Amino acid sequence: MLHRSTATEQHGRRPRHRGRLTPGMVLRWFAGVDEKILASVPQERSRYSSLGGIVVSTALIAGSSVLSALTLLSQVPPLLLVPVAVLWGLIIANLDRFLIYSLHGDKDGWSRWGNVLIRLALAVVIGVLIAEPLTLKLFQERLDRQIMLERDQAISLTESRYKQCNPLKGPAPSGVDCTGYLLDGGDQALAVEGNMTQRQSTLQAAEDRLAADIAEHARLTSRRDRECYGVKVPNRTTGVPGDGPECKARNNELNTFLAKHDIPAQQAEVAKLKTELGSLAADRANAEKERAAALSRKITEHAEEKKRAYTDIGLLDRWEALGTVASQSGMVNFAHWLLRIIFVLLDCMPIISKVLNGKTEYDRLLHQELRAGAACHEAELNFTTRQKTGEYEVKLREEERRLKAERGRIDRNQRADEASRDDEIDRLARTFMSSTPT
Repeated sequence: MLHRSTATEQHGRRPRHRGRLTPGMVLRWFAGVDEKILASVPQERSRYSSLGGIVVSTALIAGSSVLSALTLLSQVPPLLLVPVAVLWGLIIANLDRFLIYSLHGDKDGWSRWGNVLIRLALAVVIGVLIAEPLTLKLFQERLDRQIMLERDQAISLTESRYKQCNPLKGPAPSGVDCTGYLLDGGDQALAVEGNMTQRQSTLQAAEDRLAADIAEHARLTSRRDRECYGVKVPNRTTGVPGDGPECKARNNELNTFLAKHDIPAQQAEVAKLKTELGSLAADRANAEKERAAALSRKITEHAEEKKRAYTDIGLLDRWEALGTVASQSGMVNFAHWLLRIIFVLLDCMPIISKVLNGKTEYDRLLHQELRAGAACHEAELNFTTRQKTGEYEVKLREEERRLKAERGRIDRNQRADEASRDDEIDRLARTFMSSTPT
């Protein structure tokens, strides 16, 4: 009331009605100003109204930022997200109001600058939180293209790795890490391949044995013919034609070999093995076709599964893409940092404005008001304390007086009891003495 009357006397203005709410009062409320104290210095109203306007502007930008982030995160219509954005804007406005309000007053020295630095750091954090969603929204189209490009590359790489680790023919290459990329194409082709390998080994052994027997048969036949036809070979044939002893011996040797080694049967066995191998080759071809079809189908399924995992684009995906695009394009990096600095400075503007304005008359009056309030509260507290202690002292004295009277009453009763007891003893003694003979 003193401030209001002083302001009225000095400026000849009628104090504003308390129930009337003006836009300036609303803005100053966001600046944490007490209208009762500000009424003493009405020249400061425009300053603090502008400061409140900065807080409201920051809150509006914060609401727009969270609305942009929510539209990036969900497919909900933006109209339904407006209440959440308004709530976030009010939270930021209240936080900025607290930061500015804590700087009001006539504080000085390290305590003031320490508060300024702490609040600036908090304002920078809030500015970054506001700037990033808006930056992602501004570069959304470019970021989405980068994300789709990276996802297509990832899908192609996955499909290529599956094909490399699961070849249609033969085993997987040894120099490739196929952990988690191996697929099962069926056991039929492997079984046929193992059977063919076994039959090929058997056929090779049979052919080698048949070739050796044929060669031996040719050698024995040639030796017999040379002996029987009289072809002279030093140290081998006699050179005498006819059916002689040596001719008969060579003929017997040939017959004995033919009896032990059935060359036609071996030839039939080799032909049979070759026929079986041809049939197994056809089975292997069919099994490899089935295996190739199964592997191709599974590779396609894994690629489609990878594509389904990339259906939505989240906030973190765009954030990572922003780092990639910024590293690739200097212009995007510059624009990113420029927007971030602008929004951070905008959120720091209330604190910076308060610091640049320095101490105002309102700060001085607020400091005096706080000191006066603290003194009044201390006086009131001392009065209440003395009043309470006085009441307890009176009650204590009354209690002491009551106890003293009570102790006197008890002493009187005790003396009366003692006197009565002495009189009774005297009476009994007289009675006893009168009843005893002299």
